[in-house]
Amino acid sequence: MRTDCPRPSAPDLTIPLAEPITLTRGPGSHLVTLMDAAILIRDLEPFRQSRPVWDRAAEMILLAAATRKRADVAEATRQVLVALERENWWKQEAIE
Repeated sequence: MRTDCPRPSAPDLTIPLAEPITLTRGPGSHLVTLMDAAILIRDLEPFRQSRPVWDRAAEMILLAAATRKRADVAEATRQVLVALERENWWKQEAIE
């Protein structure tokens, strides 16, 4: 058995998203951590959960939780926002 290989650490779903997300419609909630976003996806109706946009969001959440890299967390946050916008549950505020 090799002992010189680094052991992968357990995914950390307590990592904060790149920015908190407040849903404007749909399941009323406030997403702060990767766990919050993962729970939202877990609790979606099966027809929504099976959409590719949600699959991609879940994949990015798991990647960010595993790598803990800021860029991966930012991409996971972005992908969750894309999925929420497609469901019409979140809308980017206009910058004035």
